Amino acid sequence: MAIRNKIKDDANELFHEYNRVEIIKKYIYDNIKSNLHATIISRKFELSISSLQHLFKKYEGQSYRHYLEDTRMTKALELITKEGKRINETMYATGYHNRATFNAAFKKRFKHHPGHFRK
Repeated sequence: MAIRNKIKDDANELFHEYNRVEIIKKYIYDNIKSNLHATIISRKFELSISSLQHLFKKYEGQSYRHYLEDTRMTKALELITKEGKRINETMYATGYHNRATFNAAFKKRFKHHPGHFRK
């Protein structure tokens, strides 16, 4: 019986962790233009920074910072290509406040500057 309870407890823990990551990911997506630094997110969701990092590594296969940057860049590409947004508008809408930083992150991810994808 003890083994069965341990397995059940472990399964509940995994389910709880996974749901927590999904809630954080939704928060990130819904607030993509906000300051989403790991310190702020960890406080908001009552986690230590190392726990936040651990959860993202475990469930997303990458660090929180890389997940955030990937999410912002995916949204930026969508805004530019599908919605025809201007570069500055896209930059601010995805949480960047420096054009050079935005362009460098975009080029790193997509191998081209944002202007390459404008209609």
